[in-house]
Amino acid sequence: MKTLKYNIGFGLAFLFFGLILACKKDVGSSLDLNSDVDILSFKVGNTAGTVDKEKGSILVMVPEGINLSAVKPNIELPNGAKVQPAADVPQNFMFSGTTPITYKVFNGNLYSTYQVTVKEIKAEITAFRIGDRSGIIDQGTKAIKIYLPIGTDLKSLTPSVEFTSGASITPGQGGVINFSSPVKYMLSYMGQTFQYTVTAILGEQPKQIIQIYNGETVVPHFDGLGVPNVDSPFPNPKMNGINNTPFCASFIRDRDKGEGWHGGALWNANKVNINPADYTRFSMMILKDVEGDVQLEIQSDGEQNKDWLRASYVKEHVGEWQELIFQIPAGRKAVINNILVMPHEHGKDQPVVFETQRMYWDELKALPKQ
Repeated sequence: MKTLKYNIGFGLAFLFFGLILACKKDVGSSLDLNSDVDILSFKVGNTAGTVDKEKGSILVMVPEGINLSAVKPNIELPNGAKVQPAADVPQNFMFSGTTPITYKVFNGNLYSTYQVTVKEIKAEITAFRIGDRSGIIDQGTKAIKIYLPIGTDLKSLTPSVEFTSGASITPGQGGVINFSSPVKYMLSYMGQTFQYTVTAILGEQPKQIIQIYNGETVVPHFDGLGVPNVDSPFPNPKMNGINNTPFCASFIRDRDKGEGWHGGALWNANKVNINPADYTRFSMMILKDVEGDVQLEIQSDGEQNKDWLRASYVKEHVGEWQELIFQIPAGRKAVINNILVMPHEHGKDQPVVFETQRMYWDELKALPKQ
């Protein structure tokens, strides 16, 4: 009997061991470690991207004007490979310059990852000077205005122009230009052209709007006031309203711990320099889920000469971007160096009921005296 039990036990063990070996053999034989998982080409329209297989990155430079919010790329893959997201699924590449979109290529038992950026080809005039006068550049309309002293001979001027590296410009640098009428400047870059119109005006330059923050090109650091940090730049959650720029500033305000002064501050290394003799108002975009007061506290350097400016975020447009105007006190003479932003200025929900939520602000500007 002992011999029978021994033989049965030995046989079962041998059978089990054999099954394990068979399973291992089957798994090993099914693994495909030689498949090609490289993206062969990546196109947007007729424009082919630069594929860097070593870095796992793809850059596509497309002509200006292409809608980057819904791009269906043309992706060439090796035989048997698949890609996620699929090529026929539209992707929003508007922010891919800072946040590339990840594509994964699968083939057999292997996969690879690519970070894809699609950007518009763009060349800009970044500075325009005549003597000690600097031009005012509107990149949106590609218009430049430069104010010159009365009596200047506009027919014989030699401007200095700064523009995108790698571009060429006409008229060229160093030549004498007649500015008695507007002059067209043409930039050529990567097969594209960009035209600016420069207008010279005799007289003193009026004060211009000061862009203090816009989330894209002017992004000073906000210190958190009563919150761990201010997130900036932060994706704009509502781009179909009056504020359709890609990024803004944001933080999460706690219902129970949040005091009225919680928000963000521009000071110290990020202080401003605004003279109330020339600037009388601030404007700012606000987005939140409740109505109520919004406050800007303005100070001189060293947290001196404080004033508190308030505007109302109205109930009728809660959950939408609202542009609020903050009036600087008429009697203020002290220069403004620090700006403290409080998007909800009601301590612990008084008098306005307030839930824990993420709050947003954008497009902070100083407006000149009218």
